[in-house]
Amino acid sequence: MKTKLLSLASILAVFNLNAIEIGPTGSGIEFGGFVDVFYQSQDNVDGSDADTFDAGQVELNFDFSSGPVSVSVDYDLYSTDGNNDGDSDQSGGDLEEAIITYDFGGGFSMTAGKMLSYLGFEAYDPTNMYQYSYAYDMNGTTANGGAAGGQNIYDAYDDGISLDFSNDMFSIGLFASAETDGGFEYAFAFTGVENLTLKAIMADWDGYETTTFWGSYQFANLLVGVEIAEKDLTDPAADDVDGWLLMGNYGLTDAIALTARYSEQEVGEAASYEKFTISPSYVFNDNFSGLIEYSTYDSEGTSAVDVNDLFAVELIYTF
Repeated sequence: MKTKLLSLASILAVFNLNAIEIGPTGSGIEFGGFVDVFYQSQDNVDGSDADTFDAGQVELNFDFSSGPVSVSVDYDLYSTDGNNDGDSDQSGGDLEEAIITYDFGGGFSMTAGKMLSYLGFEAYDPTNMYQYSYAYDMNGTTANGGAAGGQNIYDAYDDGISLDFSNDMFSIGLFASAETDGGFEYAFAFTGVENLTLKAIMADWDGYETTTFWGSYQFANLLVGVEIAEKDLTDPAADDVDGWLLMGNYGLTDAIALTARYSEQEVGEAASYEKFTISPSYVFNDNFSGLIEYSTYDSEGTSAVDVNDLFAVELIYTF
């Protein structure tokens, strides 16, 4: 699903560039990762207080390459303070990715294992996000869960096999799920114009289809991105989800940037949501970054209480 070839670069330091060689010199074995710590303040829809300070994600990355074969394993450690009382109510780990890739040369490669989805402008890991929260989290709940919190259009990851091809002009990818209720993902990216990226991605799963179209363009220090996304369910009684976003990230200096994002989301034919996000960020050094986010929410056509405004502070250390 989402490969480094088809992913969007972040304003933050790319964490795998900080990876260190842990085997003998020239062994091709590297270790890296990141620690994500956040504070967020957002009331629950029932009016209860929901301030949270926690480690949103700790990820360990192991990479190995030898000739045309490469292996990547990403493992997440987490703790969840469900009662917001300072005690970790849940802790454990989750295998995010475990993939083996064979490079056939000429731009062709095949990957097998558990991998991230091709889908979506906004990435799964906080190291590849321009702000703290997702654009499409407006489903009547709070955004708790941190930088890895919920959004209800994209898929996260799945087990299967992907075939990918890329050159200087375009990239294409096909993913086939190995799950019993799985399906396929199809991705196309155009990169033939400098500073411009255009993508069209479709997923056909058992029970629903998801489509995203997005583009980004870098104007000097300004990155502009736009996306249209939808999730259509085959159950006629279920509500389809449609969304779109427009964002801009402006680098004020080498260390300071400002992100602004507007997004809308419709659930079914009646309920609609709007969200506006402003997020300044600061890169302290090649390993340490931080940001602040303030997001406002508005909803129409729903009996649920409006989602309350979100304030968050996030620190990310990569290694």
